[in-house]
Amino acid sequence: MKNWRKKGAIIGSIGCIEFVIFSTIAMFFYGGGTSWNKSAEGYTFWHNVLSDLGRTVSYSGLPNNVSSPMFNLALSFFGICIIVIYLSMGKDFLRPYWLMLVILIGGIISGTGVVIIGFAPDDVLSDYHMLGVWMWALPLFSVLLLFIINAVINRIYDNYFFLTCTLAAVLFIHIGQGITGLWSPIVAATQKIVVYFNIIWYLWICRKISTQEITIIS
Repeated sequence: MKNWRKKGAIIGSIGCIEFVIFSTIAMFFYGGGTSWNKSAEGYTFWHNVLSDLGRTVSYSGLPNNVSSPMFNLALSFFGICIIVIYLSMGKDFLRPYWLMLVILIGGIISGTGVVIIGFAPDDVLSDYHMLGVWMWALPLFSVLLLFIINAVINRIYDNYFFLTCTLAAVLFIHIGQGITGLWSPIVAATQKIVVYFNIIWYLWICRKISTQEITIIS
């Protein structure tokens, strides 16, 4: 079991790193344009959302023949790796058992949402794409709150706790942007912050799994 947990942590780390690498490479092949400026050249980091990379046709009207499959495959694999991360935690990663079970269910739903996003480009399957976005964001926020509550109960105020709080805060803002229908470059910027903080958070969890650090509620 311990060997499986470590392998799961390695797979999860690979998923995080490969997504950063291939999504970055995909930015250089994006056809151009944003939802606010169709004539923008290339990928504008703070104005294009990450999902633009997965569009089959860029906002400029050019085919996204390289960026789209590269990003979508990398994102789908990342989603699968998220599920592996949660499965690798084991029932003793947090106690009591019901708490870990709720986190596991939320994490699997969130990872599945990421996979759906990867298989549903925004320009051809918009409804499914948005379903995946909400399936990713809402369960993840719930999982973060449970980690925070657990840490507060146990008075564990370490760097991981503050990282979790920061991620929860920016994700809360991003969810609020979606609920209110806000759509502007600030949304694209917030999304980037959320996603990269989320990746750092998962890498930290993988480290905790691989070193078998266990937080227990007495």
